[in-house]
Amino acid sequence: MYHLHLARNLRTLAFLLIVAMVLGGVGVVWWANHTGLPAAWRMAIEQQVSKQGAFIKIGSLRYSLLQGIVATEVRVYSEPEHLREISRLERIILDFDKTKLARGILQLNKIQLDDADMVLPMDPQNPDTETLNITDANGTVFMPGDRRLEIRDAHGKIAGIDVALNARIIWYQQDGSKKQDDTNLGERRKLLAKILEELEKWKFDENQPPSIDITVEGDVNDFSTINAKLALEVHDMEKNGHVLHHIAVRADMAGDLLTINELVATDETGVFDGHIDYNIRSREGRFDVSSSLEVPELLSAWLALPMPKDIRLSGKQKLEAEGTFLLDERNTPQIRMIGHARCEEITFRGAKFDVVEGSFSWRDGNVFLRDVLLARPDGRAEGKVIIEPPLVRLQAHSTLPLGIYQQLTHGIKQPIENILKDFSATPDTTLDITLDGSFDLKNRFAWAYTGSGNTKNLSYRGVPTNSARCKFSMNHHELDFYEGTADFDYTKYPLRKAFGGTDHGTAKVGRIRYDAEAKWVEVEDVRGAIWAAPVVRLFAAKVADSLEQYRFHQPPDMKASGVVDVTPQGRTALDITFASEHPADYVFLGENLTLGSPSGGVNLRGEKVEIANLKLTAFGGPVNGEINYLGGGRLAGELSWTKASISEIASAYDFEMKGGGDATGRIEFSLSGGKVETMDGQGLLALENTELFSVPMFGPLTPLVGSVLNHEGAGVQKAKNAFCTYIIRNGVISTNDFQTSTNSLNFAGDGSVNMVDRTVDMIVRMNARGVLLGLITMPLRPFSGLFQFHGTGPLKETKWESMKFTEPPEGQRELLLEAPKARAIE
Repeated sequence: MYHLHLARNLRTLAFLLIVAMVLGGVGVVWWANHTGLPAAWRMAIEQQVSKQGAFIKIGSLRYSLLQGIVATEVRVYSEPEHLREISRLERIILDFDKTKLARGILQLNKIQLDDADMVLPMDPQNPDTETLNITDANGTVFMPGDRRLEIRDAHGKIAGIDVALNARIIWYQQDGSKKQDDTNLGERRKLLAKILEELEKWKFDENQPPSIDITVEGDVNDFSTINAKLALEVHDMEKNGHVLHHIAVRADMAGDLLTINELVATDETGVFDGHIDYNIRSREGRFDVSSSLEVPELLSAWLALPMPKDIRLSGKQKLEAEGTFLLDERNTPQIRMIGHARCEEITFRGAKFDVVEGSFSWRDGNVFLRDVLLARPDGRAEGKVIIEPPLVRLQAHSTLPLGIYQQLTHGIKQPIENILKDFSATPDTTLDITLDGSFDLKNRFAWAYTGSGNTKNLSYRGVPTNSARCKFSMNHHELDFYEGTADFDYTKYPLRKAFGGTDHGTAKVGRIRYDAEAKWVEVEDVRGAIWAAPVVRLFAAKVADSLEQYRFHQPPDMKASGVVDVTPQGRTALDITFASEHPADYVFLGENLTLGSPSGGVNLRGEKVEIANLKLTAFGGPVNGEINYLGGGRLAGELSWTKASISEIASAYDFEMKGGGDATGRIEFSLSGGKVETMDGQGLLALENTELFSVPMFGPLTPLVGSVLNHEGAGVQKAKNAFCTYIIRNGVISTNDFQTSTNSLNFAGDGSVNMVDRTVDMIVRMNARGVLLGLITMPLRPFSGLFQFHGTGPLKETKWESMKFTEPPEGQRELLLEAPKARAIE
């Protein structure tokens, strides 16, 4: 019985002890959980962790029945002295070897992250700098000993991006003989931070956030042994309106070398595929890429680079490149690369091209483009370009149409723009140009080109050509065209239409050079069967206008040399010689004259135009002379002619002369504005074999003799030859020594001819005192054998009347008293 009660009591006591122990344990756990474990425990754990090569400081330590020992506000340092903080952990779970713990030995087996927050300073030497924040961190860090750490299934969020980490590493030496390379660690963190900072600028699909998977192995004491793998996956990433549907990155890092084995991005238009090798320590690397994405839009969205305002791409794009790069202290890439680019359906400064492509080389901001091609249905350009800012050098061969050059140069404020404005094209125009030159992007006056050109159906300053070719040299100081040939199109030229001339003319050009400083055009050895005005109009329109009055029926053989002033300074000195077997028209004294076989020289001096050594035929006879345009509409000249047909002269100036005959003489004249009333001058005139007038031989008996002989001309003598000198004032020709004769009569006269209204006012005196007529005129003694006639009225119908004889002017007495045969002009 006693034994029974004892056993019962012992069981009760044991139960009470167990309950007390449980309650005590619960109490201890409650106490440890709420008040924290003693500081000695924190110090022991910190020492234990330091044996693994990590140096930490625990803010507080608690025990959780379900989780174990929980450490909060954990700071991680790079050295035992706790001087440089490299990380912060808000909450971690520590797991110890329980068998050793029972013997009082702290052996940390693993650290577990449970929704922890981590803060990593970008600069390990300065904890107050910018930090890298990791949230919702979970995972396990195993610490089997011998500085070995294994991180399994660690994951968290950085800037909303899912990051997963697995690692097997050997931590730092405990004795500090090999310290952590903070500089290298900082570079890695900065690189990661820059990647994440860029990703923060993008918008992602909330249901599929970006993910980064990292795997690391190696000994942190020797970074050459560390190998890491990174995988990045992004779906529907958008920035500034540009969407990339998929991005995939696969990268390896061995020591300081980061190798991106796969970099793929896709959008609506194509695929970007690239490979990159980057040395983190030296901050240099190499790459190769291939892309069919919309490159300008992509660069604008990714790098905030401005879209080229003069370029619009609407077709397929292809870029292939490889090269090296170096990040400077400002993280600005210094790039060297070579590659090839192709764009379809591109518009540049309003000019459309089907294809633009070429190979390129980029080195320190300098660009070399070769095998460049710009193609469109109506032409293409090929060449190479070297860009060494601000200098651009180029070599090109082009068959592009004129309009493309005008569009490309519009608004660039370069002299070449104004030059091209003077050209005009037709649907049949073609150009073939070879160009070699350079220009300065910062100095619009620093440009120079040389080359050659071949054109068809092109007009310059309104002058059309069937074809033209020349060599040229152009810069801000001169425009030099030389060794050229031009075939002018005269189809619509007024002279060709007026006279049915040839429809083209070919000129050989030694040189036409525009001197920008002197502001004149130098002309050397221009020759050919061409009309002068269209050639001169190419470089001096006002001078060409002055040449249009010489209306050659066919292009004359012409040569020209000299200089033409393009300013009002009057320095033009251009010499032109011409000769033609065909006639030319010229307006003289208000009437159009047709001149045969003209030749001579035209010398332009400022506003003055001198026609020297002029030779031609007019009115059936040869003409020689000079004509000078003195400027201001003033004209002066000297002409001489031989045996000009009087009937042709009468027809040209609309008056009548019986009997035809010839005229020989000369004239010196001047007039203004082409107006006859301003004409002044002097000259002489001889008429031969014409019928000036008829004179009755028998006075009043003449009609009777004519009736008896049944012939009206019987008893009549005709004046056929005459001579006079004259002066011209205000369009009125005056003479005081007009003389003519018949076989038995002398005549002397004075008077004038008004060329404005074409009227005559003239007095002719006759000496009838010869042997025969003296007897007949005996009954007329009041007249003493001297007669006087007065002619007035229009040239067409001059009326002559007999009048009382008056005293003749000085010099006429001798003419009247001389024997008729002696005064007759043969």
